[in-house]
Amino acid sequence: MISLKGKRVVDLTAELVARVARIDGTIESGIADVYGHGWLCEETINNKDGTIEHLVGADMGAVADWSIGGLSGHMGSHIQLGVRHNDNWSGLPEGMKGIWEMPVESYFGEACVCQLDHLKGQKIRPEHLENVQEGDIVLLSSCWGTGFWDFKSQPELEGDTAYWLAEEKKIKMLGVGVPGISWETKIDEPEPENCPTHRAMTGNNIPIVYPLSNIGSLASDRVFFISLPLNVERMEGTWVRAIAIEDK
Repeated sequence: MISLKGKRVVDLTAELVARVARIDGTIESGIADVYGHGWLCEETINNKDGTIEHLVGADMGAVADWSIGGLSGHMGSHIQLGVRHNDNWSGLPEGMKGIWEMPVESYFGEACVCQLDHLKGQKIRPEHLENVQEGDIVLLSSCWGTGFWDFKSQPELEGDTAYWLAEEKKIKMLGVGVPGISWETKIDEPEPENCPTHRAMTGNNIPIVYPLSNIGSLASDRVFFISLPLNVERMEGTWVRAIAIEDK
């Protein structure tokens, strides 16, 4: 029997508070994630049994002027891979997989915790990640940054280091604390020079999970990490509940 006795379970999932349109026409405001993505729900009655249910990202008429658009699997903490996400970019290799094509074991395992408070505003290089072992899940975090767009103070994961993690260290998954790490770099560069971390990871079928929080609360630099995507085929990104397990 597997036991968690003597272990500490730490929730690394970014907290969201749903914005809910109630049946009575009132709206309860919510709290978005660090990227400004909100969680949007509409309260409804299930006509079969009379229970109250929430439609996620729906606009069924409870509030006539509630124009919210839709939700994606990229809101709040989520996992992404390349197929149907960035496989329309030029210069990516053949053989990329979708989230649903990877074995479930791809989404949990031993993780290396890299707390990079000492790199304020600096580029993250391989010598800063000496505790990363081949095949690790890598969790990156720092105490810097007030939001995703605060590029100046956050340590930056540059492209060369991302490819080093992917192709030399052959990491299993990349988990990023946001704010804390600037990793979605060169977004505006022309293809194929854009978004080197996305290219390094998804091009090598390495899942990316983000935005994570509370990584800095971990006491150990090695933990067991679990972050499972929904079992929904053809979704290129899905919401997760990410946890780390460490010794007390």
